[in-house]
Amino acid sequence: MNFGLERIHSLLEALDRPDERTQIVHVAGTNGKGSVCAYIASVLRTCGYTVGRFNSPHLIEPRDSINVNGQAISQSLYDEAFAYVHQLNTKGAIGASSFECLVGAAFYVFDKVKLDFVVLEVGLGGLLDATNAIRHPAMTVITAIGLDHAHILGHTVEEIASAKAGIMKSGCPVVIAPQDSSSVLDTLIHHADKTGSPYTLVQPSEFIEPNVCQLDFDHVHYTYPIRLMGDYQRMNSATAVTALDWMYRLKLIQMTPEQLATGMKETRWPGRLDWVNDTALLDNYGLKQILVDGAHNPPATIALRKYIDSLDRKRVVWIIGSTAGKDLHEMMKELIRKEDVVYAVAFSQPDGMPWIKSSLPSDIAKEAKVAQSVECCADLDQALVKAGNTCTDSDVAVLCGSLYLVADLYRKLSSPE
Repeated sequence: MNFGLERIHSLLEALDRPDERTQIVHVAGTNGKGSVCAYIASVLRTCGYTVGRFNSPHLIEPRDSINVNGQAISQSLYDEAFAYVHQLNTKGAIGASSFECLVGAAFYVFDKVKLDFVVLEVGLGGLLDATNAIRHPAMTVITAIGLDHAHILGHTVEEIASAKAGIMKSGCPVVIAPQDSSSVLDTLIHHADKTGSPYTLVQPSEFIEPNVCQLDFDHVHYTYPIRLMGDYQRMNSATAVTALDWMYRLKLIQMTPEQLATGMKETRWPGRLDWVNDTALLDNYGLKQILVDGAHNPPATIALRKYIDSLDRKRVVWIIGSTAGKDLHEMMKELIRKEDVVYAVAFSQPDGMPWIKSSLPSDIAKEAKVAQSVECCADLDQALVKAGNTCTDSDVAVLCGSLYLVADLYRKLSSPE
């Protein structure tokens, strides 16, 4: 990958800086970025604002990355945006990468439909990510940071934190989520002080009843229900609420506690602790339900295993795929228990992302050997059939390891064979 901001700056200049005609909330971090973006966008829409959201990678198809008012843009608008950006890229001999063109296309769309806010997720890292070409965000957010993309961002969590902190801008408020490591928190605070970015540290919300959170500030008390599962949503939801509350106090938005509660309740984020109960599809494989989670790095696998342990099931029947280069050893160490069964599989090649490669099922199997049974599968269909033949009522079937594998399953849900 060829990092640097010169090309994306040139592309945005050729587009007449559409990023400077809307208010942007810029979100970086290792885990939780997607759900934090989804929470913020949902609440802003509930408050009556028009909102664009950019997330990568896409889930089902490339146009999913660009979302306007809660819906992925149409294929025709996506094609129009890319054709125009490609024309500018070629005419100006800019040499922008496919991801830089995607960011440019997103801003072309957001500018065309004239939005109040854009919630912008970093692609990779922060400092040198194409989304960091924006110059005047209204708010920046740093979610939980852990070891991921170490070969690119740095081999310690502190180095990775420094890369993520690169989205901080002088005078721009930054919301810092709870961190597992005090040294990561110190790194982020130091960077905020150095750049002159006013910051606030998020306090996790509390579950006052199942899936209902409470978060108190000096001036207001928020109680809100959430659909997204997992204890880590106390942190993710609180990070979003803290950002929204600060935007309210800065008079960037008008918002009532009731609007916030409604927006949080309506937030959905596919691929994170998502129970799939599609009887028509799963019956074909002998499965009643399957838990789907895109956990793709050690911190995410820890959170997934914690949730599974809370279910009190006999064993886990895993279907696992992963992106090449991930820390399979640590991921499998966190996930697999000796009573479990593992079916390792490759995911299909994502559209428009030739740099993404699937891990070999044999590499996954090698790291999952602690399980009572490990088998490599030719494709997802075979893995689902084998899981259906293995899973009993006292077991739980789980598909995880990569959002690309999750997308393969979701595609089957949307167009079953």
